[in-house]
Amino acid sequence: MRTQKCRRLGTWLVVLMMIGLLTGCRAQPVPTPSVQPAPPLLVFSRLGGIAGFQDRLVIGERGQYYLVQSGRELLGSLSTDRQAQLDRWRAQFAPFTLRFEDNPNGPDNMVREVSWTGTGPRVPGAAEQEEIFAWAAQCLAEFSAQGR
Repeated sequence: MRTQKCRRLGTWLVVLMMIGLLTGCRAQPVPTPSVQPAPPLLVFSRLGGIAGFQDRLVIGERGQYYLVQSGRELLGSLSTDRQAQLDRWRAQFAPFTLRFEDNPNGPDNMVREVSWTGTGPRVPGAAEQEEIFAWAAQCLAEFSAQGR
């Protein structure tokens, strides 16, 4: 009689443990992040040319950057001075894209392009667009050198 009670108790314990394990294995809901990443403020790319460049620099509005260069990936943040400049331009200038090609349709054509998504009230003039372009190219050069 005692053996029979022990078996029943053992069976119930096993059943309860299985129920506990199965309910513990239910998929838990994945929390939604409260802060969504900001879209890029500036994207600068350099593709092609005799050297076969494949560079892409993405800078977010908070000054974080992501650089992909010939298969390497680098992450970082802008200096305080660069971030201040970016903030001034963001407040001043509306979105634009500026593209240069050094040998259009040629086999060694190098394409350099900057895409800007500022929130300012006006589209920058040609000289201002070229200034932002040159600034982005300089950032690419500096960040590339840091990553070596």
